[in-house]
Amino acid sequence: MQPQHLAYSKKAEKRVKRQLVEAMIFEGIIKYKETETADSYSIFYLFGENRTYRCEGRRTAFDRIRIKEASIFKECQDHSLVEATIEELAGELIRDGEHKLRLINELSQTIKLCSWNELHLPQPASRRKSAYEELESEIMEGHPYHPCFKSRTGFTIEDHKKYGPEAKQAFHLKWIAVRRSLIQTAICGDEQDFFKEELGSFMWEELLKQLESMGGTFDHYTFLPVHPWQWETMKPELVKYMKTRHILPLDVSGDPYRATQSVRTLWNAAYPEKAYMKFSMNMVNTSSLRKLASHSICAAPHISSWIQKVIQKDPYLQKEASLVILQEYAGMIFEAEEEKLDGQLGVIWRESIRAYIQDGEEAVPFTALMMIEKDGNLFIDDWLKNYGSDNWLKQFIKVSVLPVWHLLAAHGIAVEAHAQNMVLLHKNGWPTRVILRDFHESVEYTEGFLADASLVPSFEEIHERYKDAPEDDYYWMSSVEALRELIMDTLFVFHLSELSFLMEEHYGYKEKHFWNKVGKLIEEHIERFPDLITRQQEFPYKKAEIYVESLLKKKVKNKEEGNFRHLVRNVFCHIQQEEEK
Repeated sequence: MQPQHLAYSKKAEKRVKRQLVEAMIFEGIIKYKETETADSYSIFYLFGENRTYRCEGRRTAFDRIRIKEASIFKECQDHSLVEATIEELAGELIRDGEHKLRLINELSQTIKLCSWNELHLPQPASRRKSAYEELESEIMEGHPYHPCFKSRTGFTIEDHKKYGPEAKQAFHLKWIAVRRSLIQTAICGDEQDFFKEELGSFMWEELLKQLESMGGTFDHYTFLPVHPWQWETMKPELVKYMKTRHILPLDVSGDPYRATQSVRTLWNAAYPEKAYMKFSMNMVNTSSLRKLASHSICAAPHISSWIQKVIQKDPYLQKEASLVILQEYAGMIFEAEEEKLDGQLGVIWRESIRAYIQDGEEAVPFTALMMIEKDGNLFIDDWLKNYGSDNWLKQFIKVSVLPVWHLLAAHGIAVEAHAQNMVLLHKNGWPTRVILRDFHESVEYTEGFLADASLVPSFEEIHERYKDAPEDDYYWMSSVEALRELIMDTLFVFHLSELSFLMEEHYGYKEKHFWNKVGKLIEEHIERFPDLITRQQEFPYKKAEIYVESLLKKKVKNKEEGNFRHLVRNVFCHIQQEEEK
């Protein structure tokens, strides 16, 4: 599966193959048999259409599968073992030729971009002292579970060098004027004041001057920033709108921006305290096409305001936890009748973490906590040694897990707390607070479980898409179980399970001790607030098996939406059973 015209990394291929096999077994996408060995590992036999594969690995918390990279083989007719290829494994998942090729191309693109990074972007000796913004580029590893963790469909190597976060290149946004009849805005207050505040008087005047020179006025047009890669990608589809003057391309540069880990969210390289900007990008990365929906852009400021009001009314969240959310306070999107343009030109403004960091505090993305440095130790190695694994972990859980759990138990609000949506604030490695972000598509609630339904935005008044919409399509769920699933999926199964696994691998800190500490601190927290004891019983998080999302199966089935989930053994149940013996 060697990418053409590019130095090829066997290391990257082995990692992609390993994560592919781990996901295949974990999600039960292929039939398999597990045979335990004497050293706590297992031999996994995977039964394909015409051949059998085998590999060695073990189950960890929440049934997560951890495979040894060098152990993935196919059995030949003479019973010899030959290294399995990615194409062969992908062929066991998908029969349709075009669909299979699409998956193989995404896996190949991931290998290609990782290979380029290895060759051209050597890692610093240590990332432990890097500033937060630099870490957004230096954390090159990508998603630790999904095999298409750097697929970025449509990106060439040149695009990757210019717009990928890893290369640390600054670039300018493309600004266009859009006729108001074709744009939705979600801006609180006066629109002119908003642009002046965001852009500064000089750039605002330049935009107005160019618009007027082209025969337009601000009464009939407004200004929309677009990611430059997206503009070049979508420009052929927009020619007719430029010919009819519904779109007027402008020649104003503004501040330089750099990409964060998510690629489409950018930070202001000249003024880091200014807003992050999240853009539509017509690319698939991991499981999703990275567009922005009109209705979610319109809802974003209302959702941020809602959560902020909840925090302000809760003494624990506001004072003790000092929970911070980065509010998505404005958004705009181009709307056209063509389906292929739906969600393709949109932007959300989000607060910068620099507005919240206090003296003595530093910030690290949660993704950094699971990274291994060149010295072979974890990014957090010094912190664990300085404070002791038990003490540090206890404080870490108090700071990061309990506020998210409290939002659900006390208020009935579930947030998508995966690693890219969380930032840890600390003082010399000692956790102090957590920052949550990215709410416009990833907040859920059940009406009957809300503590204060009067604070919930009137979604049906925000966008027509929400009018008479059924449960489970947007933010309102049909059961509290859906809220439990979102929290445990994102925070535990696909997030902190990486840290628990690495702490056992590197320090001998047993996963059962890790999750026992999480469970006990949750219970102690709930006991502090007697009203929450009954509420927590409505989402029993200790049952023997729980549903989790099937991330790879969604891609295999070639669907953006759907109820892709599977059952796994719940680590909290097994810990309790062991204690009761």
